[in-house]
Amino acid sequence: MQPQSSAKKYVLTGTAFTGKSTLLELLAARGYPVVPETARMIIEEEQKKGSDILPWKDLYKFQQKVVERQVLLESEVSGEHIFLDRGVLDSYAYSKAGNLALPKSFFEGAHLRYHSVFILELLPGYQQDEVRKETSEHREAVHRAIRESYEEFGYKPVVIPVLSPEDRLEFILKHIAS
Repeated sequence: MQPQSSAKKYVLTGTAFTGKSTLLELLAARGYPVVPETARMIIEEEQKKGSDILPWKDLYKFQQKVVERQVLLESEVSGEHIFLDRGVLDSYAYSKAGNLALPKSFFEGAHLRYHSVFILELLPGYQQDEVRKETSEHREAVHRAIRESYEEFGYKPVVIPVLSPEDRLEFILKHIAS
């Protein structure tokens, strides 16, 4: 299904452990269409298969797969206001932070895709797990790269401070209403 022409897509982004998934769950509970985090889906799928298409093994192939899936998932969702757990340009940022030169042309047109980008500030208490393998230092570098990447493609990201999930939700909803 193609998105409606009047659809507004909003990216919720930031590195690991910023509260994106929690906010997406709250938005979905309010009836907003959401697209879950593509990278996490792919990591879980590839780990089950015993594949090397993982960001810590083959970042290039992993990011290619993430972008392809992200574009597909975004094309399948419809609604007036659609919220995404990351956008295509997150792959660009992760590639830059990983010193991988994905061609900028790979992301051409991405600047036309999103109505607004919300960058969630880092939450305290980050811990690594089976999917979140980044060190705290790398996490902070990726967070900076995410902001820089969206700005490089012409976005003016709205920074969401560390607040309760409900207060962050209200912050976002007030922003899209204005």
